[in-house]
Amino acid sequence: MNLEKLKTRINDIVLEYAKTVTHTGTKLEKNSEEFFNKWFKNLKEISKLPLDYGIYPCKDDYLERSVAYSLIRGKSKKTVVMIHHSDTVDIEDFGKLKDIAYDPEKILEKYKSGEVDLISEVKNDLDGKWMFGRGICDMKAGGSIQMALMEEYSKDENFPGSLLLAAVPDEENLSAGMRTLTYILDDLHKKYDLEYILMLDGEPHMREKDDEMIIYDGSIGKVMPICLARGKLTHVGQVYQGLNPISLISEIISLTDVNPMFIEKRGNTVSPAPTWLYSKDRKYVYDVSLPISAGAYMSVLPLSRTPDEIMNELKNISLKAFGKVIKRTDESYKKYLSFYGEEGEISYPPKVFLFKELVDEVKKEKGDIEEILKDKENDLTKKVFDGEISIPEAVFELIESLLLNYSYRGPVVVWGMCPPYYPSVNNMELESGEFMNSVMEKTEKFIEDEFSLKLKVQNYFTGICDLSLAMLNLSDESIKYVEENLLMWNTFPLALDLIKKYSMSVLNVGPWGKDLHKYTERVNKDDMFKKIPEIMDFIIKEMYK
Repeated sequence: MNLEKLKTRINDIVLEYAKTVTHTGTKLEKNSEEFFNKWFKNLKEISKLPLDYGIYPCKDDYLERSVAYSLIRGKSKKTVVMIHHSDTVDIEDFGKLKDIAYDPEKILEKYKSGEVDLISEVKNDLDGKWMFGRGICDMKAGGSIQMALMEEYSKDENFPGSLLLAAVPDEENLSAGMRTLTYILDDLHKKYDLEYILMLDGEPHMREKDDEMIIYDGSIGKVMPICLARGKLTHVGQVYQGLNPISLISEIISLTDVNPMFIEKRGNTVSPAPTWLYSKDRKYVYDVSLPISAGAYMSVLPLSRTPDEIMNELKNISLKAFGKVIKRTDESYKKYLSFYGEEGEISYPPKVFLFKELVDEVKKEKGDIEEILKDKENDLTKKVFDGEISIPEAVFELIESLLLNYSYRGPVVVWGMCPPYYPSVNNMELESGEFMNSVMEKTEKFIEDEFSLKLKVQNYFTGICDLSLAMLNLSDESIKYVEENLLMWNTFPLALDLIKKYSMSVLNVGPWGKDLHKYTERVNKDDMFKKIPEIMDFIIKEMYK
């Protein structure tokens, strides 16, 4: 490859790509279609290899977004899949500079002029070695490197393998693009019998040391357990005749928040303890009654634990919490009665269900209720996509609709999984794990010899990324569990069977970046123009050997 020409081409692509406004979660994401149609035209003109490319609509997407993909077929059906996300976060933090937030050249000049308050570290990076602008680092630099490399490879009639590039929307939100890529992989496999061997993401890395770059060979998972506690309604003046669901939720939170039993160490990565993101009663007006129910949801970031293992552990903890609340309430009641010289007892059976368990319980009483739940979910899905309610709110309402059909009217705790769900992934989960380790050893030597840099291979990217949907190592039983307990599936449909079928190795190799999602977001030019293109090229060619 002519590196000088490659540098020029990356620069041309990234400047045009950055100026293509693709604000996540809005119809502005569709602007990428025009950008890619123009790029496809150029690719078609220069390619000497068979091409397949297009704009593939995201399935049932309320914003009608699409995945832009292009495939070159070389000497082998072994296929490396290069992905990057085309959406960027908003520009509100740019303040009065919002009009030029997407223009790297203009924003740099403004920062140099001294009109904007910048900390010393940012001022030091105005030395011409960094490119600034919204989305430039996260992650249009990585995407531009991939596109320039594909152009180069397409000119080589003897290119040793096949290469698929996909620009996916919605990474910053619910991964509609990555979920759609699963179907593209299936279509192209059926068409060309491709063998997918690696998914190569170009997300930036943040360096801990200036002389040490980071490559990720996995990504942490995300499970969002959601809990609804129904109490027993009563007037506050007769508090012992009811049970406060806030007390139930509070005890569950107390026993689970930052609970160290959920911390995992795998490879060189340690997962953080779980924490709660939301907790509130389900009371919408003031009165002097106890709330009938309270809801909460939390975040669990697993490295190897499966969703069913996590949810069953939460259920067991909730049973203990339920027992503690009943015991505490009963002791208070006994103390209260003692002032009257009376005796009494408060006792409720500790009823804690996973969503599917409660469905089965209600079906015993009323027969099949699947249609009722399906109709409710369809109504709630429309409200979510119309912006009327959030996905967690929809989940709470779905659980409440199920409880309305349950004959037992006493206190109950119900658990489900709220979208989004991301499996944890790492190359050690696949048979190709040892081969990938050897590729990383060779890459480490290449980086040291070529750039005098150290390489740190981090086993899990802990910021959540689309690579989580590149492989699936769950058992059939665990997959069934996710399908039955991930609520509001219509808002986050996952083709788990296809993800498992096309499971491939993963790597995240991206340029050095700083201040992602901030107005000082920037990417290192030497990484963007030289180091990362050469490293990606080295890895891709190693994969075909």
